[in-house]
Amino acid sequence: MASTDTLLQHLPCPLAWLAPDGGLLGFNQAFAELLGEPQAFFESEMGTAWLSHCRELPAAWQESLPGKSLVRVQASQLPDAGPVLIHVQPVVDLHGSVLDLLAHPVFLQCPDGSLLACNQGFADFIGKARQDLLGQAKGKLFAANWQQGLDNGRQELLAGTEGPSSKVTSPDGKLWWVQKRLLRQGNIPIAIISEMWDMTRQLQMEAELSAGQGDKLTGLLSRDEFLHQLEEQVRVANRIKMKLGLILLDLKNFQQINDDFGQQVGDALLLAAGQRIHQTLRETDILARLDGDRFAILAVHLNNSQAMAQVHHKLAMAFERPFELDGKPVPLSFRAGVAIYPDDTDEAGPLFNNAELALHQLKKDGGEVRFYDERIDAMVRLTRELGKDLRGAAGRGEFMLRFQPIVSAYGNKLLGVETLVRWQHPKHGTLVPQEFIYIAEHEGLINELGAHVLDLLTEQLRRWLDYGIYDLCLTVNISPQQLKGPELFEKTRLLLAELGGTDQFSLELELNEAAIHNDGQRYAQQLHDLKKLGVRLSIDEFGSINGALNNLTKLPIDTIKIDRHYVTKLGRDLEAQTMVRAILRLGKDLGIRTSAVGVEELEQLNFLRAEKCDQVQGFAVSEPMSGEDFITWYHNFNLVRGGIQP
Repeated sequence: MASTDTLLQHLPCPLAWLAPDGGLLGFNQAFAELLGEPQAFFESEMGTAWLSHCRELPAAWQESLPGKSLVRVQASQLPDAGPVLIHVQPVVDLHGSVLDLLAHPVFLQCPDGSLLACNQGFADFIGKARQDLLGQAKGKLFAANWQQGLDNGRQELLAGTEGPSSKVTSPDGKLWWVQKRLLRQGNIPIAIISEMWDMTRQLQMEAELSAGQGDKLTGLLSRDEFLHQLEEQVRVANRIKMKLGLILLDLKNFQQINDDFGQQVGDALLLAAGQRIHQTLRETDILARLDGDRFAILAVHLNNSQAMAQVHHKLAMAFERPFELDGKPVPLSFRAGVAIYPDDTDEAGPLFNNAELALHQLKKDGGEVRFYDERIDAMVRLTRELGKDLRGAAGRGEFMLRFQPIVSAYGNKLLGVETLVRWQHPKHGTLVPQEFIYIAEHEGLINELGAHVLDLLTEQLRRWLDYGIYDLCLTVNISPQQLKGPELFEKTRLLLAELGGTDQFSLELELNEAAIHNDGQRYAQQLHDLKKLGVRLSIDEFGSINGALNNLTKLPIDTIKIDRHYVTKLGRDLEAQTMVRAILRLGKDLGIRTSAVGVEELEQLNFLRAEKCDQVQGFAVSEPMSGEDFITWYHNFNLVRGGIQP
């Protein structure tokens, strides 16, 4: 029996070798699994028929095995009237071969040169279906200019001389390196395995990698190197008909840590994060640092799409344990956008783009992980369309303001109104800020849009003054990008001066908590400067992000608005109630006004009253309305003045 140390024993294709008189000399595990006990098989009627085919070699035939699929059988004689090698191959191979895990062409020849087995890479190289190649004689496999070099290498190997490897040039001019190894059964040659390497491509790859030299901080692959690997692995996955999973991962609270503790600590944290991700992955997976706090992971050889959920779960579990810097625990979390080959696309570039789109949508909607799907693709097409339409929309008069009253918890005092912008799109109807603000930020139009909103607000406040409406706080949402330049400060100063200062109206600028969490410290000076104008500052969606509480003591915040996600669950969810109580107590302890957004039910309102929330807004008070409708609402409210009735 052949040594189990040889590759032949581990090949998935069933092989057996017989003595010239038909006696069984050996077989591999795949042959035993396919046919049961090989000795008993060759004594059966079908086995006897197979032996009869071996009288004239080489021979090939097809059989329908009982309980098995249709197979093709090939028999060939080893040199000097040696043993007969029998190879069984399914006519339709649903499972492929372990050789297919290798991207480069690999083929096995019998000592006479006929093809014993090959991987899909070799079949692609030859340009024929694999089942049409197996058993072919040497003269029918290769072009003449190839055949001589391959034959010489095979004969030298069989003769035991040096030179089992050789260089050959393909008809298209590519340089190939062919490395051969001889498999033996004792002293008898069984087969020759040949591996082909595209030296033209190999030299190009080496030049590209040496130029990149990886990410200098973490030692991981750089962005360019990763994209190159992605292209290579997509080609391999196409050959072996398996899936790939691509994860783009960014660290959620890294920027805050970097700002608080400095770049040296931030670099140490990036290095530690890269090491922990690497330890979590399999040896075959590929990891790179793209830029900043973004990493890319390529999980290869996946059987199904669900395997990517397991990869993400392992990463999430690894990040549950805090990192340690200077002896102190540092919690770190991440967001992940995922795309899968070939489910989402069958090309490397689009696969990377899809993962980026999934991550972008995740940042917009919130959460921990997002898988790419067709809905994201549709969203991208719409985003591109809206990005074009957004230019000039202000000049065309497509933006309008809506106002939602903010009242005390008992509803007997009007405290202010929140200013909400709407885009009346000629094709897509009324769009809310969540549908276009991030586009304005990406297209560099947010300052223009913000200035236009303040202009519209100024016009509306003049009209309200004519109707005796004044002494209100106007809340306006702003983007962190508006804090990068002086435009917002100047526009706000002019608005307050034109309307008679804060004696007529007070202004409250509102930032999303995610923006404060990521960039608050960067814009602290700008926020303090706005505060000197008499402007109030508030945080929206407070409680949506863990770890941002320290901003309340570092920034001049006047109001925190409780995330509507918790408000809508009041009266039904104990965890939500606990969270709201904690925020209300925090506001009281710090002397910061608390506001509940999205109050729609009496049960929610009663809870907020009992817990001493300062102010509320939502459909329980009023839905957003136009400036003209607010004039009517305002006077009706003053007539009753009894507050919201329980």
